[in-house]
Amino acid sequence: MITILGSTGTIGINALSVISKIKKSYPIFALTANKNIKLLFMQIKKYRPTYAVIGDQLNAVKLRKLCKTHNINTKILFGTSGLIYVTEHPRVKNVLSAIVGAAALEPTINAIKNSKNILLANKESLIMSGSLMIKLARKSGSLIIPVDSEHNAILQIMSTYGLEYNNSTLNHKINHVTLTASGGPFLNFTKKQLLKVTPNEAVKHPKWKMGKKISIDSATMMNKGLEIIEASILFNLDPKQIKVLIHPESIVHALVAFTDGSVISHMSQHDMRVAISYAISYPDRHKIDLKELKNIEFKSLSFQKVKKNQFKCLDLCIKALKLGHNAPTVLNAANEIAVANFIENKINFVDIPVIIDYALKNMQLVKNSSLKSILACDQQTRKQVSDYIKNKWK
Repeated sequence: MITILGSTGTIGINALSVISKIKKSYPIFALTANKNIKLLFMQIKKYRPTYAVIGDQLNAVKLRKLCKTHNINTKILFGTSGLIYVTEHPRVKNVLSAIVGAAALEPTINAIKNSKNILLANKESLIMSGSLMIKLARKSGSLIIPVDSEHNAILQIMSTYGLEYNNSTLNHKINHVTLTASGGPFLNFTKKQLLKVTPNEAVKHPKWKMGKKISIDSATMMNKGLEIIEASILFNLDPKQIKVLIHPESIVHALVAFTDGSVISHMSQHDMRVAISYAISYPDRHKIDLKELKNIEFKSLSFQKVKKNQFKCLDLCIKALKLGHNAPTVLNAANEIAVANFIENKINFVDIPVIIDYALKNMQLVKNSSLKSILACDQQTRKQVSDYIKNKWK
């Protein structure tokens, strides 16, 4: 059975769509959401999970009444304790971690400790915890399967060619990997144009339909930087082994260069359901009736190198990866606070990397040795960054 953390988000919605189309049965144990009670109840009516979890008690009461009115037996839980329950339950085999941001860390770590297969759509939890998550997975036997299209593409290439994948072991036959990036909606913008970017413009990704936070991360190229950190942790890669190419068509999702000079690429439509389907059925594949690539689409494929200092957020991610210790945790927390303030029009688009850079320069770097220390670092960073924004952007 599967628990979907964040079922009302873009990944969760697409995952339910994939499950509906796969002929093999993937029964749903639990669906969870933060505040979107309307959509969650619609999902409960359609998929009849054993449990559903909502963010707070007030909405839990409302959901229980709705379920009772419609004679639905789904049990309603709420809060972090509810998320913990539906990730550790013995009937659950797979947990799709699709909650946005740091909120996914605790339930995802809990699922790993309980030996669940993790379908990881929330890169922030891995970036925050780093080697701790991998160590726990090794100890419990939990398998971490990436849902991000680029890392999923790398996994597909490795699996297709019989290479070992067990959370952190990269076969010695691989030289390096290349992640592709669309470049976001502001790829060719001047510095002057970037000064005037609005939140509404930033969330309009040219290829992918995603939530606000990840869309803005894509626009700043923070998302690609986080993916570099994710690839390093997942596949045990040195930062020098991870390259990035701008690929506006978003058809080639990753390339793996082997030590014999061969390069194997993974291509598909820019549709998140491809990666989600493979993660759910790993290592099998199922037909899910998606649009196939046509030969004519290969005619216009283009690639560009990332220029030095072209994307400040991307550079900051590489800096955090090289600094190590809790630097990625600091980076992630600072970015979440900065993006939230940008969405509320409290800062400008170009201020986001300025705030992240401030955090990396001013937070103490220490080793993340436990979940408690990671959460403490996250909260401390958020407070310091929030105070910095209040004082500087009055």
